Amino acid sequence: MTRGSDWDVANDALAVERLLASSTDPVTHRATPISLTPECERTRGESAVLTVVALGYDTATTRTLPGRARGLDAAERVLCRDLERWADRAGSVVAIGEASAALLVMSTPEDARALRARLPELHAQLDRAAGPAPLVTTSQGPSSDSSDVVARAVERLVAPPGSLPAQDHWTDLRSTRRPVWDARTGARFGTQVRLHAYGADGPHAERAEGLLAVTRAPRFADAAVATCDAVGRAVVPDLDDGPVVWDATAVLSGTGPARTTLVQALVDRCPPGTWVGVAAWLAELPEVVDALRALRSRGHRVVLTGYGAGREPLVALDKLPVDALLLDPHLERGARLGAEDHAVHAAVLEHADRAGVVALTAARSAVDLHRHPAPARAPRTADPGGEVLERARLLGLTLRETALLVNAAQAPSSPAARWDRYDVAMHWARAAS
Repeated sequence: MTRGSDWDVANDALAVERLLASSTDPVTHRATPISLTPECERTRGESAVLTVVALGYDTATTRTLPGRARGLDAAERVLCRDLERWADRAGSVVAIGEASAALLVMSTPEDARALRARLPELHAQLDRAAGPAPLVTTSQGPSSDSSDVVARAVERLVAPPGSLPAQDHWTDLRSTRRPVWDARTGARFGTQVRLHAYGADGPHAERAEGLLAVTRAPRFADAAVATCDAVGRAVVPDLDDGPVVWDATAVLSGTGPARTTLVQALVDRCPPGTWVGVAAWLAELPEVVDALRALRSRGHRVVLTGYGAGREPLVALDKLPVDALLLDPHLERGARLGAEDHAVHAAVLEHADRAGVVALTAARSAVDLHRHPAPARAPRTADPGGEVLERARLLGLTLRETALLVNAAQAPSSPAARWDRYDVAMHWARAAS
């Protein structure tokens, strides 16, 4: 085989890996949350019914999970397996994050009724007699209203008790403010402002924001646009405490054509002088990235929130319109408990330094994490050789980019396990020790 053909094969493998990465969730290896957003033409059959079954742990249970690697990541994979086992090859399982997963099944009305009749089997399957059982929510409706059907099931996972299924979760809006700190120095950076749906507050509001950002029924797009108009009154600058970071994730939540409206509303109505925050996974969406570039050209600064959760965009930091990262709190919690999360945390901070991006934390107690050595633990995978890992680190590639390169370099028939961000981070931590 000639050198040219070797190069072609390598490029083909890389293209395949990128295609897989664009449609497969890197945490659970199921369909990506972004796959919930497009309106698929095949769902528009006049008689087809969409059934959505969502599983998720309540907020209190989610917050007790031991970080990411041994906590949320593991829980989400189990939930996906639970749904697949119950569904018995029907439909598609989608990872929606925050210790939750959903099953989407397109069927005839008769099969939809039969599937719903099997829900007691799922409840029995989830009764493991040890530890809390996840919540189960369901919704069914015409396939032509797929966005609305998905939104109802997801909303029911996090809506406060007594909320009406069709209630617009912007009708009772609350804003909160909290300080954010430089994750390296511990210096006060500024203030994060969040707008919370359903009037929820604290951890409940943050989790609701994380899940409701996955999908929103189009019927609420007008309410979200109206919310943008009210942002200027909530986002008041702190002249003595640094920049104000407005987390716009919840406002950007939408599906299909709704997101275009929401993105434009953000661009048109964003309060002057604010730093705009969006969940890191949203930066995969072209329309969101275009909006962030437009805002940055007007003098706004951009913050990717929840960074380190594993669903970051498959793009180098220096290619994104981003000025700061707000670290994922679950990753920070796990970094105190285990080698995997500690290694990922260290890698994210190094990437930020190399790209000239500020790393922020909402927990000042997490500032000392990078000063402590990582717990000793050998990587679970063998070094791929060829200095791939070292070159990727020196070039400032992200963990996802590097894992993709390693997987592309392995022959399709290779018995080697596929790499994820933990494999990369653990090898980098070992090389640095």
